[in-house]
Formats: sequence, structure tokens, C-alpha cells
Amino acid sequence: QIVIDTDLQNEVDDYFAVAWALLSSAGPSAQVNVTSIIAGPFSFRYRFLPLVTAQELFMKDELNGYDTLKKTERDYLYGPPSSPGGKASSLLRLKDVGVTPKLMIERDNHATWCPDRGMEESYQGLLKFVQLFGKAKEAGVAPVFADVAKTPVFRGQTKYVTGIDPTKVEPSEGILDLITKATKATVNDPLFVVCIGAPTNVASALLFAPEIVSKIVVLWDASWSLQNRGRVVSGSLNTGEDQVASRVLLESGVRMLYFPAFPSGQTLQLSAPEVEAWYKGQGAVSDALFQRYNNNPDTQFSGLGYGRYRNAGTTRIMWDVGNLIPFILPGLLSAQAVSAPRLQRVETVPNTCHGFETIGTTCMAYYPSSKEKYPCKEIDQYDLTRCNDAFYVDFPPEERKRDLVEAVMLGGLSGPGGSGIDLLHKLQAAGL
Repeated sequence: QIVIDTDLQNEVDDYFAVAWALLSSAGPSAQVNVTSIIAGPFSFRYRFLPLVTAQELFMKDELNGYDTLKKTERDYLYGPPSSPGGKASSLLRLKDVGVTPKLMIERDNHATWCPDRGMEESYQGLLKFVQLFGKAKEAGVAPVFADVAKTPVFRGQTKYVTGIDPTKVEPSEGILDLITKATKATVNDPLFVVCIGAPTNVASALLFAPEIVSKIVVLWDASWSLQNRGRVVSGSLNTGEDQVASRVLLESGVRMLYFPAFPSGQTLQLSAPEVEAWYKGQGAVSDALFQRYNNNPDTQFSGLGYGRYRNAGTTRIMWDVGNLIPFILPGLLSAQAVSAPRLQRVETVPNTCHGFETIGTTCMAYYPSSKEKYPCKEIDQYDLTRCNDAFYVDFPPEERKRDLVEAVMLGGLSGPGGSGIDLLHKLQAAGL
């Protein structure tokens, strides 16, 4: 039995993962039982706000004859003389597809949403997407697949765990349902929670009902290997957007199968020509997957546009599909035991961070292991004097938690016996 926890409207890969899970839970040969789906919060604002700052600086520079910016502002916008480019290159890419940060706000682009809006949009998207599976009855090929349209969908948390009192978590309907299901599970027959977003919902459930920690197994995809100690890992959306939730998950002692996005998840690639050839016009669900691939809102946010995925040799990565492989195609999975790390936010070098314009210029932080200084990658959007980078670090020996399991190889989508082939076969079998 699995519960899916998804920020569906964040990206395209959630759609493919949810479709594969639902189709694999239908009929007498079902490989999983999807008991419910919870919508998760998401927000790109911490990535978007630096672009707003860049646009403000560019307009200021343009209005005043390109000679009024401070050195820090100029280096942020145009890059230092030794490495030109800066945020202006991002603004130019946005301009090439006809948008600016200001226009993105006016057009309500998903990069501007707060976490509560991300969750609600994901919830509404799930209701519509899951209902499409009911068209299997109309297709008349294998109407048993229509039953998955009855899969319960719940709203998740509207707020991140980061920034709230963890002792006063207010559980959403999705969290309460998860806790109810987990309470009925056992250590030897656990509830599997497939978390394909920030772990806000899972962490909230563990904080509200810590007694379920031994009764669930979490499958989560995010960032770099748990063994990586020298790299900023919070740049990954799933890890970094709700850092306290990520810490709760890693430090709770819950059993977990972790899927590093880099490099394992990168093997799950799908190109535009493949989507057009295999999904377009093939059925209600297939066509929805095709449309989402080609109209994903990140084509505007990235500034690279739809054409980015039409160039020869380019692909999208279906990160979240990997979390279902252990249930459906376990032969594609290679895994290893690793020591559970902690997620530690860095210490900021005093008096170096003074707004987004100091990213890549003056804002510095200390490596957790060596205390050497390095240029901060991201600033806390709620405290512009603080670096928001985080690293995986070792637990103190006296606090060492149990090992976790980490995927090291996930096969691929399109090769013989791959997950993409399995999804296509099931879509065809359902007439979807």
C-alpha cells in the first residue's frame, strides 16, 4: 500500500509518475495499491525574487545612464570583469521569450506562487488528472482501469515546516488521512509514502504523530547523494525549499529509500520527439501527458522557452518516476546502505550579505567541515543578511541514526524493459 505525496503542478515529471502508479494499481495483476494522493506545497519564489532584484537594478542603470550602480550591484547584474554575464543574461533569456519578472507577476506565472497556492493548484490539478482515468470505461479496451479514477485526493499542508513552531503543526486533511493509514500499518507491513516533492507533508505527519515513525517507509527524491559532504545540496527544490522538513525527515529515524537526483535521476530522460510520437492523440491520459510536457510553465520561468526542448539531443528529466521503480520494475534498481546525514544550514560570514545583489559578489559563508569561506549560492528570502545554503553533514558519533538505503542506478525510461516502455504498455492496455 502506498500514499503518493506530490507537488503535481510544479513540473511535468509528477504527471508521469502519478500516471504510472495509478495504472500499476489496477486489475488482477496490480503491483501496488495507491490508497490516496496528497497535494504538496511548493514555491519557486526564493529563485524568482533574485530576478526581480536584477530587473530593478537594470531599470535603475538604464534610467541613469548606466553609471550609477555600486560595484556590488554591477557585478551582480553584469558579472565581474573576470566572468561577465551575471543576472543580466537571465533577463535577456526571459526577454527572448517575451517576458520579464514584472510580466511574470502580472501573468501569475507559477514561479511567483507562495507554498499555499502551489499546494492548492496541485490539488485541483490532481482532481482533474485522476478523473481522466475514468475514460478507460469509455475506451472499452480495459474498463477495469477506470476504477483508479476513484482514488482519494487530499489537500496537504499550506505552510512549510520552516518558519513555524513545530510543536503547533496544524494537520491538513491529507496529513490526518496519512496518519490514520499509518496507524493501521505495522513494522513488518508498513505503509509506503512516495514523496515526490518537498517533504513538508511527511515531516508534518511525523511531528504531529511521531508514533508512526516505525510504521512507514518513505521514498524521497532530492539533490545529491547522502554521502556527499563537499557540495551545497539545498539548491535542489525538494531539499531546499523547506529545509526544516528535510531535516525532520533525515533526523527522525524513519526508514527511507532515497533517490539522488544527481546523477541517478538524470538517467530518466524523455525527449519532445518521443512524447509527440508515443503520447500525442493516443488517449485521454496520454494526450494530457503530451500537453503538460509541451506546456510546462517552467518554459517561461527558465527563459529558454519551449524551443529549449525542441532542439536536437535535448530532453526533460522525469525525476519522480524513479520512486516507483522499486514496486513496479525492481530489477532496474541498484541500491546501497548509507549512513543517514543531517542537513545543516551554513554559518554566514558576518557583514557580507546585504540583499540578493550580494549573491556571487560579497556574500560569503563557511563550509561546515573546514570553516573555510566560500561564495554563498542562495540568500534567505526572509532574512537578506543570511546565507541559506545547506550541506549534508555527519551526525555526532553519540547521535548516529540508522542507515538509510540510497538508489545508485535506476535503469532508464526508453531502453528495453524500461519504465517508460512499461508506462506506454499500460496506457495502451487501458485505452488511455
